[in-house]
This record gives sequence, C-alpha cells and structure tokens, in this order.
Amino acid sequence: MLHRRRHHEVRESLSRGQRPRNILVVCYGNVCRSPYLQAVLQRALPDLAVKSAGFFGSDRALPEISVALSAKRGLDLSQYRSRPLRQSTVSSADLVIVMDSYQARQIRRLFPRNRAPIVVAGDLDPKFDSSRAITDPWNRSSDVFEASFNRLDRCAATLVSILQRPK
Repeated sequence: MLHRRRHHEVRESLSRGQRPRNILVVCYGNVCRSPYLQAVLQRALPDLAVKSAGFFGSDRALPEISVALSAKRGLDLSQYRSRPLRQSTVSSADLVIVMDSYQARQIRRLFPRNRAPIVVAGDLDPKFDSSRAITDPWNRSSDVFEASFNRLDRCAATLVSILQRPK
C-alpha cells in the first residue's frame, strides 16, 4: 500500500511541476546504477541534459558485467568514468534521482540550498519490489545486476512517460 501511494504521489508531483531540463542521477559510487539510468534516460529524452554522480570515488571504470549488460541493451558505457557529487552539479539540476531514501537525506544534508525535487527511483517503479531502494549490484552476481537494471528500466519508462506527456 505504501509503495502504491508513493508511486502515485511522485507521478502527480512530476506531472504538475515544470518539465526538468537538467536531471542528475545519483548512487553511492557512480559505477553501476546511476550511469546505467543516466544512459537510459539520455537515450529516451535526448533534448534533456542528464548527468550522474556518486558519493564515493572518482574516475573509476564500470565493472565489466555492468558494461556487458548495458551493451546487450544497446548502451555503450565502456568509456564511462565515475564522477563525484559536487555542489555545482547538484545546483544545476532541476530534478535529482537517488537510489534510496538515505541518499535523499544525504543530499539534503550536504547540499541544503538545493531546490530541485529529489525522487527515490524505486518510487517510479510501477511494480512493487521488496524495498523502495534500488539494489546496489556492486560486487554481486550478474543476476543482481540484471534485476537492478530491469527495475531501473521500469523506473525510467515511468519518468519518460510523465515527461513526454503534453501539459
């Protein structure tokens, strides 16, 4: 029931608001979930600027399994390098998408002047999973990567349908 309500509320909120021009996707290390969702959204919404960043590390390559699974889905992430979360990146975003509620709280704490809405990606998923959070597949099996990417695909499809709808 809680998921259904959150899903409805995030759809309503994004539908009522101004269409974002700059989307920031955030995950812990910016090497699995956020680069993948960035690529999916950029392909579906080429007129928008979509960036991604993480709380930890910088200039790291994606795990091979992430690159391979992304390639099977038509996305080339072979040259992607992780980026750190910075004030300038957050402040330029019109919409921030995070992978769990802890990350949303961290962004509010670290960047208190941020005015962009912060959305937990799992709230965009029309299908309830075991948690609101998108599972971090780092150092996990290809099945976990596949499940996380499938869920991110559903989240992206919801967001794209909202943003492509005429107001």
